[in-house]
Parts: sequence; C-alpha cells; structure tokens
Amino acid sequence: MADSKQNVIEWGDFRILSITPPEAKVASPALSPDGRQLSILIEGLTARIDIATVSSAVSILVGSITPKVPHGMSLFAMRADFRGQAILTNGARATIQLGLGRSSDNQTLTSHSDVEDYVEIVRSLYSPVEATLPNSESGDVTYGAITISIMVTVASTGSESAVLVEFDSVDLELWTG
Repeated sequence: MADSKQNVIEWGDFRILSITPPEAKVASPALSPDGRQLSILIEGLTARIDIATVSSAVSILVGSITPKVPHGMSLFAMRADFRGQAILTNGARATIQLGLGRSSDNQTLTSHSDVEDYVEIVRSLYSPVEATLPNSESGDVTYGAITISIMVTVASTGSESAVLVEFDSVDLELWTG
C-alpha cells in the first residue's frame, strides 16, 4: 500500500512582499490534511476614513507561497475566496482590487445616503497554475509561487463621509489531477 504522505502537497512560508497599514499581520496558514486547501488569516488589514482631515486611505497585502507537489501529482487550477466587510456612509467610496496568480478582479462600492451601508465581501477568483514543462528525464514539473494580492483604496466626499473596509481571510484551493 502506498504511503499517504506521498500524496500530500507541502508548502513553504507565506512570504509578505508588501503590507499596509504597518500593524497588519498575517498568521501562519492553516492547511487541510492533504495540503490542497490553505487558509490565510489576516489581522488589521483595514482602510478607514472617519474624520474630516483625511480624505483617502489605502491598505495593501501582496504575498506569495510556493507549493511542493509530490511526484506523479499535477496541479491544473486554483481558486481563492477573499473574505471581508465594508461599512460606508454619505458618499464614501471603496475600490477593491484582488489578485490570484494570473487573475484579477475589481469592485467599487459607493454609499449614496446618510444611512450606513454594510457590505459583506466574498469574492472568488480562479486562475491556472504556472508550471514548467515536464523534465525529459524525470518527468518532474516545477510549480511557480502563487501570488495573492489585496488592494483597497477608500475616499470620502466630505466631512460627513465615513468608510471602513477590512479583509480577514483568503482561502486557497488547488485542483489536482
């Protein structure tokens, strides 16, 4: 019987390339037993405007992580679910840009009233994996680092505008064949 450890995808560390605000942190990723699913928990990745003196703000997370795929297993696609929330009032605006590998998604949220708009953010991105051609002698394939990015820009239209956008997790799933 084959050792089940041979079919487990192993991972390097999540490497933060850029993060703003400075107090934002990324916890060590939580893995499924087979390594095909990964949850990245984020703390403090917020963009906020709630006073009249600052009319715009930004939060950014860009990072990468590399899978080590067992011999004989191949990856062909991946999906990431980005989760967060936004609260906007009085004409405040939030522009959200998400990235996974070769895919990206953009969304703009705007409040048109003095009533707080609460938006739960759940966005899924799909991307092919990046890999080398199989080695002619060993048949091994090398997979590239998976990049994940979140960029949020918030802006107010006046002293009564307020906005808060926060992302708290990214769940990554690899599709194997």
